Amino acid sequence: MCTVLLRFAPGDRYPLVFGAVRDEFVDRAWDPPAAHWGGHVLGGRDRTAGGTWLAVDPAAPAVAAVLNGLRLPVRGTRPSRGGLPLAALRGEVPARPAGYDGFHLVLGTPAAVTVWSWDGVALTVRHLAPGDHLIVNEGVDPDRPVVEKLRAADGHDDWQRLLGDDVVLVDREYQGRRYGSTSTSLVTLGADGVRYEFNPRPRDAGSWYRVPPLPSSP
Repeated sequence: MCTVLLRFAPGDRYPLVFGAVRDEFVDRAWDPPAAHWGGHVLGGRDRTAGGTWLAVDPAAPAVAAVLNGLRLPVRGTRPSRGGLPLAALRGEVPARPAGYDGFHLVLGTPAAVTVWSWDGVALTVRHLAPGDHLIVNEGVDPDRPVVEKLRAADGHDDWQRLLGDDVVLVDREYQGRRYGSTSTSLVTLGADGVRYEFNPRPRDAGSWYRVPPLPSSP
């Protein structure tokens, strides 16, 4: 599963703090965050399908992430859910996502946080109230041990520690392959702009780095 932990406080100095854990087969290739799709949108790229699990638009400012839902996989060819965060940042969330596997799509700005959930039958839209929220495969705000730790997080370092805690990280065998938490992201939208931090080794607190707002020159 994947996890999004967020604190939404419109009007505060930092109206949105957005933490995300990506869980995936560890042998699935990906690229670290950059402007892979042209323009100024940043995010890690899945090499298999070309999409992303989390994307940041520093100009908006906004952040979008997708999590797998609980719907059984659709048979045959279907679009990759990795295109959904990019679509959300363009304001192009599909009104009829038939053909997609189940998902939860989260879009956050300093003024609003919206979650679209698709279960194969209906697309539901939820606008989150100010406060702390947890989004996982089961949906929004389930009762999980991590919730108390989220509420106790006070400051940047606490958020980084939370995203490296075993309460949110995964490492197991699944379908004969190793499945685990392959990266974590921490995005802060504030009055002084966007801070996007990334950790490609979630259990190593020293691996956090800040993603530059623009790609490096060739």
